[in-house]
Amino acid sequence: MAKTYCITWSWSFLYLGWCSYHSYGWRNGNRRGASATGSDQLTEDDIRVRRINAALAGHRGEASRARDLLVDPDATTRRIALGALERLKGLTAGELRVALDDSNVSVRRRAVEIAAQRPEVKIDSYLQDPDASVADMAAFSLGEREEIAAVNELAKMASEHLDDLCRESAVAALGALAATEGADRPAILICLLNAMSDRAQIRRRAVLGLFQFEEPEAQQAVEAALIDKDRQVRAVASELLGVVSD
Repeated sequence: MAKTYCITWSWSFLYLGWCSYHSYGWRNGNRRGASATGSDQLTEDDIRVRRINAALAGHRGEASRARDLLVDPDATTRRIALGALERLKGLTAGELRVALDDSNVSVRRRAVEIAAQRPEVKIDSYLQDPDASVADMAAFSLGEREEIAAVNELAKMASEHLDDLCRESAVAALGALAATEGADRPAILICLLNAMSDRAQIRRRAVLGLFQFEEPEAQQAVEAALIDKDRQVRAVASELLGVVSD
């Protein structure tokens, strides 16, 4: 079980915002230039009907229909069917693994998101997915799963990935793992301290993670954030420390 820490409302608010950000797809395949459609042969009406059928299957208990649509030539239909089958608690680990290797980014990303609640399916390799939105989601899901075995890979992403949002998600995941029993806290601490020299949104995540450490260097970093050049970083630090900031 994760060790419980008493943290002010700002941590809860920002963490929930992070979860909502990923769960509702603010960063989606279209933002990354991914194609949502996997077929040029179906008519627009055909595609529309298939997508509607896939969505309705999840609300009507039609697991067999959703399963049939997992192999639809239209990528968006496959993605919707994947979610429908998971909603019905009928998605097998094997089917999820197939979706994880889909050629379409939006399908892979949805599969990695679902895997946040399916710890029997390994997803750490997707931290290296060629599409940053999939790698980003993999970091989020590993944090949700409290996957302590992924600390080293997450630390590597946090320090080396070229995409800002991937680094941010990795730092946020490491912050969540810091409170998980058995996690490599010294490695997490080093990574979070290093993240304090990154971009503002990443520093904010790092401050939240560092607040869970009692080591002097962690406390000093949080206190130093009170005079950070970014106003939101200062605001997070002041809320956590219970002091007034400008």
